[in-house]
Amino acid sequence: MNKQLILITAPFKCGHCETARKELPKWTRKNGWEYTEVEDDPKDELGTDSYPTIMLRVNEKMVKTITGYNKESLIKELKKY
Repeated sequence: MNKQLILITAPFKCGHCETARKELPKWTRKNGWEYTEVEDDPKDELGTDSYPTIMLRVNEKMVKTITGYNKESLIKELKKY
């Protein structure tokens, strides 16, 4: 199974983004998730309005988009896959 977590961070200083940046890479590596981090480009029409935004892709299919960062609830969600 191919599992990918995509963290979309703010183009400005964001405390929640910084926390997610510190905590997620280690957890994803240990638990079989590929970790990708992308800084949002405000000029991009596909951008997000809430930071961080976390997208989950399983077997090349986008399965979930989560806005905001709460480690416990995110890990609970990740364990479903």
